[in-house]
Amino acid sequence: MVEGPINDIEAWSKKLSPWRQDCLHRLATSDELTDTDLDELLAMIKETAGLDLPTPAPTPVPFAKDHFADCKRDPIVLKGIANVENVNRLVSKAGLDFCPKALTVVYGRNGSGKSGFVRILRTACRTRVENPAKLKVLEDVYGGSSGPQAADIMIDAGSGDTSIAWTTGMTAAPELARVAVFDSLSAQLYVDGGNQISYLPFGLALPHRLNAICLKLRDRLEAEQAIAVGNKVSLTAIEFPVQRATSAQAFDRALSKSTTDAKIDAATKFSVRDQERLDEVTSFLSAGAAAVADLTALIGWMESVAGECETAATAFSDTSLSSFTTLRNTAVTARRTAQLSAGELFTDEPLPGVGSESWRALWAAARDYSVREAYAGAEFPVTSSETGPAACVLCQQPLHPDGAARMERFQKYMDDTLDVAATKAEEAVAHATSGLAALRHLSAEDFADRVEQVRQREPELAEALSNFQLSATHRRSDAAARLAGEESAPVPPIVSPHAELKELAKKLRDEKDGLSKAGDAEERENLANEKAELEDRKILTSNRAKLVLRRDLLVNEAAYAKALAEVKTRGITQRANELVDTHLTSAVMKRFDAERERFDIMHLRVGLSRKSGQTKAEFEVDPQTKLTKVTSEILSEGEQRGLALAGFLTEVALTDGSGPIIIDDPVSSLDRDRSARVAERLAEEASQRQVVVFTHDIIFFNELCSAAENQGIEPVTIALFGDKDAAGKIDAAGMVWKGLNVAKRIGKIKNDFAPLPKLLKTSPAEYEYRVKHLYGRLRDTYERAVEEIIFKDIVRRGTDVIQTQLLRYVTLSDTLAIRFHEGMTRANTYSHDNPAADTVSVPKPEDFEADIEALETLVKDLKTESLAAEAARPQMKPKK
Repeated sequence: MVEGPINDIEAWSKKLSPWRQDCLHRLATSDELTDTDLDELLAMIKETAGLDLPTPAPTPVPFAKDHFADCKRDPIVLKGIANVENVNRLVSKAGLDFCPKALTVVYGRNGSGKSGFVRILRTACRTRVENPAKLKVLEDVYGGSSGPQAADIMIDAGSGDTSIAWTTGMTAAPELARVAVFDSLSAQLYVDGGNQISYLPFGLALPHRLNAICLKLRDRLEAEQAIAVGNKVSLTAIEFPVQRATSAQAFDRALSKSTTDAKIDAATKFSVRDQERLDEVTSFLSAGAAAVADLTALIGWMESVAGECETAATAFSDTSLSSFTTLRNTAVTARRTAQLSAGELFTDEPLPGVGSESWRALWAAARDYSVREAYAGAEFPVTSSETGPAACVLCQQPLHPDGAARMERFQKYMDDTLDVAATKAEEAVAHATSGLAALRHLSAEDFADRVEQVRQREPELAEALSNFQLSATHRRSDAAARLAGEESAPVPPIVSPHAELKELAKKLRDEKDGLSKAGDAEERENLANEKAELEDRKILTSNRAKLVLRRDLLVNEAAYAKALAEVKTRGITQRANELVDTHLTSAVMKRFDAERERFDIMHLRVGLSRKSGQTKAEFEVDPQTKLTKVTSEILSEGEQRGLALAGFLTEVALTDGSGPIIIDDPVSSLDRDRSARVAERLAEEASQRQVVVFTHDIIFFNELCSAAENQGIEPVTIALFGDKDAAGKIDAAGMVWKGLNVAKRIGKIKNDFAPLPKLLKTSPAEYEYRVKHLYGRLRDTYERAVEEIIFKDIVRRGTDVIQTQLLRYVTLSDTLAIRFHEGMTRANTYSHDNPAADTVSVPKPEDFEADIEALETLVKDLKTESLAAEAARPQMKPKK
């Protein structure tokens, strides 16, 4: 671990807020922060910002470089792929096992299924691709299978084998992010997009990872803020009908997070007296000359009604009603007494009923007729005249003496004391009836309208006045009924509101005086201002809850703003870039140039320039030309592939840890010279990390295996093949014969020979057939030894490369040449078709074993002689 960057980060961390220091501490000791970590960090931020928490936040732990030293990352090992289902034409349950260390080479011709495995790995691991849709993995479009694409990816992250279930479209597992994949799709992006250092070395990733946590916490805070505050502040706006300069509206506009409850209480006081005054001022301002006249009329009506109420309350009281009953009873009794007396006086009269009501009416009519018309001026009754008896005013016949006497008796009765008393009593009843209070105002048509005018001012008084009108009307009817001798009904109680009416009339007179003042311009302006203040204060008071809510929302909003300021990334990004420039940029440039030189593409005028983001440092390919074309449109395909590999290897070399790399067809479009260089470079990389290479190029396969052996690595090789049924099948016989070197060919021959001794005892013919085939393989191995052992692959079949510097190893003594010739001759003899005469005997098992041993010994001696020749030619060694 390089100390410089960590020391710089530790010094920088001391200037950070406590929660950021704690976050750096957690990042330094964990690959990934858990939800609990994020919750605790968020609690620290919210507590600092003043937001309410259900429980106190944990105490922050400052970052120290010792924390980072304690973070030991076990390298991940890619163990293989298993249980593949519905991926391209891969056979069901297809799988691959990878060498846990060093190099695995998967060889297969076109259509053998390599791409199916690579497509799984590039979607599951860290693959750079411009269009993620291109990572889609299809099922066998020509087959009949259906269902989701699935596989198990086996890894060992330090705690034993673990299976990670993979399905197409799933989110990549964090562990597999350490596995880098290079194929044709990512090659294009490496050429045009440059390196993307996603996992910075030397602890430089800490500031970028802190930025990533800030962004996550920012998202959480913004989501909480949207729920807790959001647009709720605007929803608490108070709607004033008119925007004006009143104290209430000024308070509403000035409301802030620091506004106290006491200030809100003071601004939202509106009493009953305030409402009364508002009503009063409103009436003053809304009234004109007509209103003054209306008010004057109302005052006059109220005073009249008050008097009428006071009179009616007395006239129709319970005592008065009782007196009406007594008056009527007295008249009735007096009349009955008079009638009784008349009955006793006129018992001998020819007709009954003298003294009755009807008789008295007849007598009164006769008297009126006599006095006014028949005998005008003469005292009634007139019974005689100067010429004789007078005529009867009723029958118009002369009054005989008995008639005259009867008229005299009748008049005497009418003048009697009892009749006079009865008449007076009846006149008293009639006078009382005609004198009943008329209730002119209480029964007028506009009474209801006037009551509503009263109701607008004093509802209770209006109700009392209505009740009184109903009671007075009922009682007047009852009084008339009592005086008429009719049956009396129960009546409601009567309570006169005349005193209250007089009081209201007095208040209205004051109001009328105020209305008169409103006619003055200056006074009217003052009243208008007072009305506006009262109206807006009333609105403010009715919305007190909104004021409190808005104040609380502003408090929360300010707290969230403070919290969000804590997760801003600008300062962190700046420091992260400074650290990258100080400790990494030069290393990236140097490494990129070194990789280009290894692939002999230094002549390409391209470079890298840093283009960092918030959560990662990127190095962009610079074509160093004024052309606006992207790099891939300037370079040839071979140059692009070489440049892409250089970029890819630069990235993986400078990332934390030594994660596995997977490379698909790395030498596509490369010439043989650069193909050999790639083989050497990948073999070198395999000595430091797990490398898996997929290829269809048998020559590159041999170059890669040979380069690995030169590095002291025994590569694991897998041969895939496909047929008409499916692809992705593993050849049980191992790698194809032409892909095997001398040592592996000898090993395969010996392995294939092992069962032949027993076969000779059971089937000599089958033994002869198989041993003849093995001698053919022995002859192939002698031929391969010429290239690989004697001439050290200076010249190889299928390539146009001659590695002349390897001539220092080339030598062939006569003894070894003769031994080579003898061994090759035996291999030819027993592998060629021999005459039917059986002149060449079938070799016995011990003979074949001796020939194999002779080849092994020859190869060993050839290598020894080659090394001795190289030692004897020091001047031919390449200059370092």
